[in-house]
Amino acid sequence: MVAAQGVATAASPLTIEQCVDLALDRAPAVSGAAADSAAAAARIRAARAAYWPRFFGQAQYGHSEGYDKAITNGGVTALGVGVEAPLLDGGQRSAELAGARARMRSATALEQQRRADVAFAVRSAYHTALAARSASEIHADTAQRLEKYVALLERQEALGAVPVTDRPRALLEVETTRSAERAAVAALTASARELSAIVGMEVAPDALVAPPPQPFVPAGEAQIDASPIVADARAAADAARRDADVVRSEGRSHLILTADGGFLGVNPRPTFSDHGGGQFLFGFTLPLYDGGALDARVAAAVAAIASAEANVQLVRQSLVVSLVHAQADSERAEADAAAWSKSLPGAAEAFLLLRARYFGGGGAKLLEVLDALNQSVDTRVAFVRALQDAGLAKATQAQLLGQSTP
Repeated sequence: MVAAQGVATAASPLTIEQCVDLALDRAPAVSGAAADSAAAAARIRAARAAYWPRFFGQAQYGHSEGYDKAITNGGVTALGVGVEAPLLDGGQRSAELAGARARMRSATALEQQRRADVAFAVRSAYHTALAARSASEIHADTAQRLEKYVALLERQEALGAVPVTDRPRALLEVETTRSAERAAVAALTASARELSAIVGMEVAPDALVAPPPQPFVPAGEAQIDASPIVADARAAADAARRDADVVRSEGRSHLILTADGGFLGVNPRPTFSDHGGGQFLFGFTLPLYDGGALDARVAAAVAAIASAEANVQLVRQSLVVSLVHAQADSERAEADAAAWSKSLPGAAEAFLLLRARYFGGGGAKLLEVLDALNQSVDTRVAFVRALQDAGLAKATQAQLLGQSTP
């Protein structure tokens, strides 16, 4: 259904954010992360359930012959209902619930990051396709102009107005330009197919819409601290602290209430007619000595806390460094785009002037004309590449900050 709709609408304009929305709706990474979040939410419900008493039914039937009745009691027939309620657990349940909540925060952060990763994949392919499309159009236009020059040179060569070596040089330049055009078309085709695979529908290269230029806004401290990768690291550190509390709770006193009622006896008939009753039990345990096993486990849990807390600082530091590089790339790309934009008129004018001098007999050589043409083409392509780099730098920052929407 989605593919059929894609074929029908592929020629319609398709913005970069529309592609992001389409990709997020079907991305396996996002679906998997959502499932992990659902599992984490279920673990929270399981941790909460530990605060409620457990009710259970029990039934037994057994018969023994030939043994001492004082030991075997002749067998047992039982049918009843029991309840078990921890009254004191040394903080185990609260620590397990807090740990489950920390893992839920981690799963939520990872889900947000997966969405940002999918959005970056779309934006990267989209910007690459836009740049390749512009480059292919530039090279195609240049090749057509050169072919016209070759036809003109052929006529002038027949009249003896130009050297016989000029037309072969122009033909070579045509083939070079066509080769560059084919490379750009190949890059465009690959990027469009990559984009189609991500969004789940066929995307025509001419359907892409160049987004309006947006200024690069450096990330602030609040955005860095709110990023999903930092949030995930902090949640992992919190979970490690809660895991240590769970281990410590094993060395504290535990108090459990159990109660059951029903029928208990040997033979089935009198068991159910005469032997109905109930009982309850308070059980208290106090660990005294375990050979140091608990202390070792607590020490390991404390070391895990230190490792997780250090990882928070490491992740944040790496994020800051990556954001600095993204900002530097954006500033360089924007400066390049501004410089190439200013150079475009001059490069075009220099080419037109040399071409006029060449065909007007002003003493200019064809090699100079072709060199000026190449400079004009290179300037146009460099401007396109700078715009692509600027867009990718902004997309990289959005990915690092876990942003899937503008």
